[in-house]
Amino acid sequence: MPFDPRINLPAGTGPKIALRRVSADYAPLLDAPKARASQQTELVYGQDFAVHAEQDGWVFGQACPLVPGSTRPGYVGWVAAGALGDFQSTPTHFVSSIRAPVFSRADLKSHIIMSLPLGSRISVMVEADGYFQIGAGAYVSRLHVQSVATPDTDIVAVARRYLGEPYVWGGNGARGVDCSGLIQMALCACGIDAPRDADLQEAALGDVTALPERPGDLLFWPGHVGMLATKTRLIHANATHMAVVEEPLLPALKRMKRAGINLRAVKRL
Repeated sequence: MPFDPRINLPAGTGPKIALRRVSADYAPLLDAPKARASQQTELVYGQDFAVHAEQDGWVFGQACPLVPGSTRPGYVGWVAAGALGDFQSTPTHFVSSIRAPVFSRADLKSHIIMSLPLGSRISVMVEADGYFQIGAGAYVSRLHVQSVATPDTDIVAVARRYLGEPYVWGGNGARGVDCSGLIQMALCACGIDAPRDADLQEAALGDVTALPERPGDLLFWPGHVGMLATKTRLIHANATHMAVVEEPLLPALKRMKRAGINLRAVKRL
């Protein structure tokens, strides 16, 4: 496989010096060690990050997969050191709602500490009154999470949870999603590890089929990916609407064709 700087560490990178875990609600992974650098993707709470270098409050390394047991290489880049904590217990649950507020007590009227995006990994300590304690003074509703041992089974239903979310380049759900982030996180919730970008997803996922006709079929254009919600409707994050939308398939195909973007492949999982 040719060298791909998105998922391969540069030549001369030193060995892994630490394995850390995202302790903020999300952590932008950037292409340079500065706050206004270009976002490549977002790491979510509970995601592990292999650190290879540190510089002035930033760490450089490679994201680890969210799906247990996967060895797929993650994105390479810079993360603010303050967004990462120590590697502790193995996650037992993941956030299955679009967001899960973290309360200071097992009480819906208590102070909200943070809000965790879909896909975040948490370690449940105890259950109390319909809430899971995930840390000192940190509780989530049991209705917002589910066990990593029982992932979702309907990728379309997961993708629909993102409807109306804003389009954000490199977004994985904390502040919005882009087209491939939507697909990656929907599959992740169903226990399917997927690459980050549309071209990598096209190469790695599913089998080629002649026509898009089954819910869950993935449609690939140059630089874009979407999913069939039904035989005749497409769900995708796109810059035309600047949001995740579900729309009739044929008008969407015609709109993109007029823009010079032709459907390149249909893959079935």
